[in-house]
Formats: sequence, structure tokens, C-alpha cells
Amino acid sequence: MSTASISEIHSPHAATWLLIMTATIQPSPRAGVLRADPALRLADYQRALRFWLGQTHPCAARILFLENSGSDLSSLQAIAQHENPARKLVEFLSIPASPIPEGFNYGYSEMELLDAGLDRSELRRDTTHIIKTTGRLIFPALGHALDLLPAAPELLIDCRRFPWPRRGADARVQLFACSHAYYQSHLRGTHRAMNTTDLRLLEQLLYSRVIPTLGQPGVFLRFPCNIDPVGYSGFKARSYQTVGQRFDQAIRALLRHIAPSCWY
Repeated sequence: MSTASISEIHSPHAATWLLIMTATIQPSPRAGVLRADPALRLADYQRALRFWLGQTHPCAARILFLENSGSDLSSLQAIAQHENPARKLVEFLSIPASPIPEGFNYGYSEMELLDAGLDRSELRRDTTHIIKTTGRLIFPALGHALDLLPAAPELLIDCRRFPWPRRGADARVQLFACSHAYYQSHLRGTHRAMNTTDLRLLEQLLYSRVIPTLGQPGVFLRFPCNIDPVGYSGFKARSYQTVGQRFDQAIRALLRHIAPSCWY
């Protein structure tokens, strides 16, 4: 962990954040991702780390980088040491992943990594809330979204229900925020409930875990504004800045205003 210190930044909602970047530089063949080239993925993580180091919002005051493929993290550690103008605390943990069971995908390893990383993290002890990010992506609107909330959330995640002719619903797992207490009660051990039928994808699994808490104080199953990622989808290796993606984002932003109960 970096030994550099930063001036304490106080959230207007009295939350102390730990931003967690989950990472797999060399994915398993069973992970089911198309953006699998370790060099491309490392470059993604380097770009994202530089972004979060440059953010002034309290949500990125402390950063935990979790990696589970045993890859060399020295280039990322060098960025945290030498390209860290605010001298933020950055902790790196390398935690080997268990083999992904047959029929499962990357989500199994990602939640297993998050459990283990929170158990071992030193920075976690001094925080009240986590923000889990897919470490290759950046989310420029995150700070603004948190500032729009009336209070620090117990859970903040985007859920959606698929319109006809598709069926079902899911939760967007690229980015979510929650208190340590909520994580412990509802999300820890999530990967062990994954199966090869109705809860095959992590997005489906997390939806099943969080939807029963709808209506509880501090639980927000929609972000107050669009939180559009910048980068490339690991699953499809496609940019989130394509014309089609931007059109979809525009529709989603419009529905938040005119039909907030429509979880699209």
C-alpha cells in the first residue's frame, strides 16, 4: 500500500468511501470475455487508475486495487506512486482466484475477489462505504450522482427490467455503492449462490439479492442520473461510446425524468 497521505476530505453525507477497482489482467478461458488480451486489459486498468487518482470528489479519496490472476502490478504501483498529485492512499492486493466452475462466468471470480479483498484490506478499516467499479472502466458522473442523493446510501445500484419481447431483470454490476453493513448482510458470499440456470449471470444474481430490500431506508435501486461507463466492454470487447450505445444512454436518461418508475 502506498504510504503517502492525503488531507481528509469530508463527504457532505458523512460517508467515508473506499473505491474498489476489481481487476483480472489475464482472464481464464472460462470467464467468457472477448476483451481478453492481457496487454489491452492492463492498458485499460492504467488509464482508469490515472482517472481516479485525478478525481477530487471524496468518493475516490481512497483506492483499493484488487487483482486475481497473479499478474505483475508494478506498472500500476508506479502510477500510484508517481502520478498521484493528491497523494491519495492506494492499496494493491493480489488474490489468486479459484477455478471458475463449469457453466459459470467471470462473475463468480469477481464476487469471490471482492469478499477476499475486503477481508484483507487495511483501508477498509477506516471507511464506512465501498464503491465497487469494474477496474477497466471510468465513470465520470459518479461524484455528481452521489451528490444528488439525500443521504449516504445503504445501497446504490442500477436495476432494470427488460421490455418486451425480452424477459427478466438484472442489476448493473460494473458500478455500485453500499455501506459495509449492507454488503455484509446481503452481498457477501454471493458467488456461492450462482448456478447454471436462472442465476447464471452475476447481473441476475445480484438483482435477486437486492430486490427484496427495495423500499428500505437508504436503498436506491436506480442512480439519480445516468452513470455511463467510458471504456470497452469485457464481455463483447465493444466500446461504450458507439452510436448505438449513446442512443441507448440517451433513452435511459430521458426515461429517468419522464418515467422514473420504468427501470430501463
